[in-house]
Amino acid sequence: MPHAVTRRTLIAAAGLLPLAARATESGPVPDAGPVQVGSWRIEPLRDGLFPLEPAMIPGADSEAGRTLLRQAGLPPAGPTPEPVNAFLIRRGDRHWLLDAGCGGVFGPDFGRATAGLDAGRIDGVWLTHLHADHAGGLLAPDGTARFPRAELVVQEAEAAYWSDPASRARAPAAMGPFFDTALAVLRAYAGRVRRVSGAADLAPGVVAVPLPGHTPGHAGVLIEENGARLLIWGDIVHSRLLQMPHPDWTVIWDADPAQAAATRRRILDRAVVEGLPVTGMHLAGVGRVARDGAAYAFVA
Repeated sequence: MPHAVTRRTLIAAAGLLPLAARATESGPVPDAGPVQVGSWRIEPLRDGLFPLEPAMIPGADSEAGRTLLRQAGLPPAGPTPEPVNAFLIRRGDRHWLLDAGCGGVFGPDFGRATAGLDAGRIDGVWLTHLHADHAGGLLAPDGTARFPRAELVVQEAEAAYWSDPASRARAPAAMGPFFDTALAVLRAYAGRVRRVSGAADLAPGVVAVPLPGHTPGHAGVLIEENGARLLIWGDIVHSRLLQMPHPDWTVIWDADPAQAAATRRRILDRAVVEGLPVTGMHLAGVGRVARDGAAYAFVA
């Protein structure tokens, strides 16, 4: 964790202080429509809007960050309204989720991603990582599995990290609720958790893309069929406005900030070279990545 992490910002991130998300509901974050990749239909599920303060991206708590916020018509002290997404992925009569949003973990302003789903139709859930805003929606209000027959697929390194008491002991105490949620999810789906390692095949034409740093087992997915492609890159960026111009700016939730920054540059470069359409859990819509000097731009 960077030195700029404070107990207050971590507690706020863990949902133990009011998030004031209602103040961002009029922010410029439109809902995105579904995308077709061959026979795959990918539908973004907006879970809510998170009011991201510059202190949560310590590099943005600077004149450079304030300038970007002013240029976007936002208060120079923030926050920026950032989407929290999950994705419903369909092919024929099969249904998968890529992440599941917050559920009830972050209060009533979140949890919309899974609210309208027919839980019994979900065949599997592919997790980018086990942070509460991605995995909390896997739990019913009583702590049981929300999806009664779904297989849960997660990277081995991710499940191992959140299950290791030593990891929790090394983390700031305010991260405890994140560990509680991750462990509750793994317990609720016990017997239905498939742990994979690296670039594993998830379904025909769908492969996991390891993107470590944000968490040890953080991963995206690449969907490809008949020449069409889409990379859903998880939490490679938490703020398009702040991190595309400054890819080395890390967030307070990065387990390994240096690795997270290196991974971000690597996948941004790959997206540029391959012309990959991309989206993510904190992006609105699908776009491509372009270089802008030493920085990058997201082109919708």
